[in-house]
Amino acid sequence: MSTPDEMGLTPEAANGYEEFFVPAIFDQWPQIMIAVAEIGKGDDVLDVGCGTGVLTRELAQHVGEAGSSTGFDLSDSMLGVARIRCPDATFKQGNVTELPFDDQSFDVVISSFMLMFVPDPQQALSEMLRVLRPSGRLVVSVWQGLDNNVVYRELVDATREVAGDDSANSMAWPFTMGQAGRLKGIFQAAGFEGAAMSEHDGTANFPSVEDFVATEIQAWLLAESVGEKQISKIVNLMRNKYPPFEKATGPVTFPLNALISKAKVG
Repeated sequence: MSTPDEMGLTPEAANGYEEFFVPAIFDQWPQIMIAVAEIGKGDDVLDVGCGTGVLTRELAQHVGEAGSSTGFDLSDSMLGVARIRCPDATFKQGNVTELPFDDQSFDVVISSFMLMFVPDPQQALSEMLRVLRPSGRLVVSVWQGLDNNVVYRELVDATREVAGDDSANSMAWPFTMGQAGRLKGIFQAAGFEGAAMSEHDGTANFPSVEDFVATEIQAWLLAESVGEKQISKIVNLMRNKYPPFEKATGPVTFPLNALISKAKVG
């Protein structure tokens, strides 16, 4: 196993993210984000928290030769995959609270399902504002809260029952910023006035209930703390908690809903 990077991720984990999570969850969102951001030919776009570049590579196609697509992430392992998958884009590594770009460098800054993992989201948004040009646009997506993502709420509850509070809280982490009021307040504190919030319905698609639970646990922060027997118990609980899973023997599809925020400079 390779040495973990700044985010605790290895190249193997990054490849697993691209192989499993991108088709299951993330490859439906780039076109939605691009439409909300109104990306056009010639735009210079920064993708903050780009991961393996699922959005960055779509941006590169939209902006054309007259524009630019730059991906930025804390994880060297994720960026290693991104550079292979999208040789037409530029990728840089660093911390979102100290973006290594000059003031007013981009027409659009876009961030897909990253902000909830940042310890200081207000500072992160302030940095995104700094690098935007006058009349520039910022678009940020986060998952809606667990009240609006029922299957993941049940997964968190099942994880709590089997593996305890720490594991359950880790599983709930991605959904902690999914309230429009909280997000709007952070935008305003960072210097963005009049941010517009919109709810978007998405889906998650996994080969089976077992694959859903195992992927979410083993490819996430719980890989070292939740064993195979515990995963089996969580699968059984999920079949009891979520009726469509009870007799499912093949692929499972279920709602996974997002909140997208859009703000403009000036």
